[in-house]
Amino acid sequence: MTTLIPSRRTRTAAAVLLASAASAAGMIGIAAPAYAAGQFIALAVGFVNENPPVTMAGGSGISGTESGAASGALTNCSGNGAGHCAVQVIAKNECAAAASNDYGERTGATGATRAVAESRAKSMLENSTGAKIIVSGCANGSTPPPSNDPPPPPQPKLGPTVSFRTILGGLEASITDRSGESSQCTYATDGYNRAFALSANSTYNLRIVPAVPRFRNWTVTITCDNGTKTTATTFF
Repeated sequence: MTTLIPSRRTRTAAAVLLASAASAAGMIGIAAPAYAAGQFIALAVGFVNENPPVTMAGGSGISGTESGAASGALTNCSGNGAGHCAVQVIAKNECAAAASNDYGERTGATGATRAVAESRAKSMLENSTGAKIIVSGCANGSTPPPSNDPPPPPQPKLGPTVSFRTILGGLEASITDRSGESSQCTYATDGYNRAFALSANSTYNLRIVPAVPRFRNWTVTITCDNGTKTTATTFF
């Protein structure tokens, strides 16, 4: 029996035929694996208390689309007890962070890691008083979105300060608001009661005239309708 050995031309033609067949197979479904689609993370921030020191809450959303991430962030922000939520930053295949301070300034930044994004967001604040990260996370989901636990209650408002000085014919009390809210207040002590309006972050000079010195300690209580109260003692 005679064994036939293919010529070089025959072998080359066969190789071309096999390559063409492989290419055709790829066209009909045998394709190289594709890269995974990008992921977006969006962060939204809103107000819990708008009076200084401002309290905020935030939310995050992760999705394959920018709009989907933004929608999820706004829903999560509202669910965490914040009002007037707005998207602060959106990142694709990165980490993001949103920061704020006691005056309600908001910033957002992105970074290759969560720590980098948080550092950038805080450094962008013009005022560092009370600077803090409201919400942060990464598009790959390594940092889960904030929980739906209610935010901590806002800090109690501070009562007004009061200082006294003797004036011609009586006594003057300088009362300064620290709550950041305008209110109606009452100044009360033994045998004397006076109502007055106290504007936010302002000082009201209440004059008690005529008043005769008794050369004893007087306990004074200032009560305002915004829930604040101050008690002080003066010698007059």
